Amino acid sequence: MIIRKISTIPISLGLFLISVLTVLFVCTGLIYSQPQVGKIIVQVNGFENNNGKARLLIFSSKDKSAFPKEKDKAYGKFIMPIKDNKVSFTFENLPYGDYAISVHHDEDNNGKVNSNLIGIPNEGLGSSNDAKGFMGPPSFDKAKITLNKEQLSIIINMVN
Repeated sequence: MIIRKISTIPISLGLFLISVLTVLFVCTGLIYSQPQVGKIIVQVNGFENNNGKARLLIFSSKDKSAFPKEKDKAYGKFIMPIKDNKVSFTFENLPYGDYAISVHHDEDNNGKVNSNLIGIPNEGLGSSNDAKGFMGPPSFDKAKITLNKEQLSIIINMVN
């Protein structure tokens, strides 16, 4: 009886290669199955003065109807001191997706947007894309920014 060699690769080397390829396949799957996250670096310019605080809200597309008024539905809320009429802030570990950012210059630190007798705000406001609304705040879609890379930098100019 003659035994023919089926492969030129020894069985132990073949098993080793299969094991290595399996580990690489599993690790690659783990890497690509992780949700991708990034950060949004925000520079806010044009505060009328350094009084009070800047209140920044970031909304995700899940709660876009809440933008910018329903601060309890914001994805993140941050209060920053104003220096040299500017604020810089980084929203970190954000899943890739669509967001909108609003900024309120809370000059008297009361946590509310103060307005005059007919409802026009008399404290500075701003939003991503420098979006403006007509007879009210801008919509999420006008202020929408898309995070689809590790880092996104934006500038917001305040309206006083």
